[in-house]
Formats: sequence, structure tokens, C-alpha cells
Amino acid sequence: MRDQASTLRNLIQRRSADAPTVAGERARIVTFTSGKGGVGKSILALNAAVAMAQAGARVCLLDANPGLSNIDLLCGLNCYWNFGHVLTGARSLGEVILKGPAGINVVPGASGLLELAVSHRSPGPCGLEGSVPFDHHPTHKGSGYGDANLAEQVAAIETAYDVLVVDTGTGLTETARRFANVADITFLVTTPEPTAIADAYATLKAWQGSVTSMSDVLINRAGSVAEAKQILERFGQTVEMFLRCPPPSGCWVAEDSSVAQAVTARRPFVEISPEGAASRDVREMSKRILAGAKPIQTQSLLERF
Repeated sequence: MRDQASTLRNLIQRRSADAPTVAGERARIVTFTSGKGGVGKSILALNAAVAMAQAGARVCLLDANPGLSNIDLLCGLNCYWNFGHVLTGARSLGEVILKGPAGINVVPGASGLLELAVSHRSPGPCGLEGSVPFDHHPTHKGSGYGDANLAEQVAAIETAYDVLVVDTGTGLTETARRFANVADITFLVTTPEPTAIADAYATLKAWQGSVTSMSDVLINRAGSVAEAKQILERFGQTVEMFLRCPPPSGCWVAEDSSVAQAVTARRPFVEISPEGAASRDVREMSKRILAGAKPIQTQSLLERF
């Protein structure tokens, strides 16, 4: 673990030194959220990240599920330190990044990015009431990188990877809403169950006026292509009728018994069952993500957050 942490620290430090100070190419940000728990959001985030890494992309998976982080369990890792410990200064950023399957890197506890974004923002007419500069934040004790440098190290992650995949938790949390607003692609995961579909619609309704990017509805555990298309069509009609906005794009991942087997084995299903129906659909989704152009941004993730 010491060797791994040292390697990752050197990577981030090197990328930080080379990071552009003007508009430049940054990682695509792909978020996975849902209206309710238990629909397979975290499993899909992990397997999409692994599929993109298998295709040759440099991928970092941010586990930003507040209080319910379990990406480490799903891919056979044992996590104790997380991003929250970086905020308190107990560990440096490089020391909490884990090496996962297919060479992806995992940042546990990444919901703490919201706290960092708020604390790093200086007060002003449009600022958050009571916010203070990060280096004067009362909960921060200093990190291995120094107070003033932590935000730059976080920003360097954007240039060190091709894709940042974010497991955000359910869509009604503040963390999920903010990530969805800055993401290049947001997958709103649901299942064919009526309650899951209703909660996905409630999430889009709650986001109206605060999330400017459009989400893709992802039907997980679809019994058939026909069923998935029917659900997406009805969902789109409801959105058009009641939210007065264009219907979201959609995709699906088939029901597949290998998914449950992979969870028990603590391995991604795209690894243990590469020819399975779910793996096939996730790979197609990952190809679509990688085919998009990388965004050119003048602001770092924290500044946009």
C-alpha cells in the first residue's frame, strides 16, 4: 500500500505541476444517480468504469455516495481511509486513492468534495452564507500537500484521467444534484418496478431549474429490449406532458444472473462474465461515453461545483 500510495502521489503532483491555467482538456465527468436505492446504481458505475478501462481509457471512480459508500466492497477492496480524512489532514489525497480492477483508481468518500467546494469558496454577494476560504476552514488541520494546495491537487485529477465516473447516491441529495449539474453525462438509473420509475421522475421534477444538463434514463434489469423501450417511451411522454421539457435519452442493461454472482464474488460482472447480457449492454454504453469529445473547461471541477 505504501508503494501504491507513493506512485499515486507522484502522479497527482506531476499532473498538478503540468495542469493548465487556462482553458484546457479535462476528463469527462459521468455520474450515476437514481431516484431510490436498490436499483443497481453503484454496480453499474463500477462496471462502466471497468469497461472503459478495458477499452484503454484512464478512469477514476469517485465514490460520492453519502454515508452508503460500498464501491470498495463491490470490487474486493478494503477501505478505511477516505476523502474525509484528507479534509481533516489525517491523510493526503494520494494515500486514500485505491487501485481497483482493470487498473481503475477509486477515491472513497468523495462526497466530501461538496464540503471542500463550499469551504474553498470565498464569501461574496453570490456566495454561500458563512462560507470561508479553505485554508481558514475550522475543520481542516492541514494535509500532506498543504492547505493552499489541496484544491489544486483535486483539480489535477481532472487532467490525470480520461474519465471521472461518479457514484453520487440518490438524486435528491445535494451531492447528487451538484454532480449532475457539472457532469457531461448523467445516468438516472431505474428498474422496471413502478416505484423506481416514479422516484426517477420525482428526481427530474426536483431538479427542474437547478440542473441544466439533461440526464439519460437507464433502465437496469430490463426483461427485454421491448420492455425497456416501452418504459422509456412512457417515461418520455410523462416528462413532456408534466415537466414541459424534451424527453430524456435512454438506454438499458439486461437482467442477468451473473450480476448477483459478481456481487457475491466482489468482482465486476464485466470481468467474470464478459459475454453476458449485462456486460454487453454496459460495454455499449461505455463505447458511447468514450466516443464523445472531451470538454474544454476554464474552471476546475470544484469551481464549477
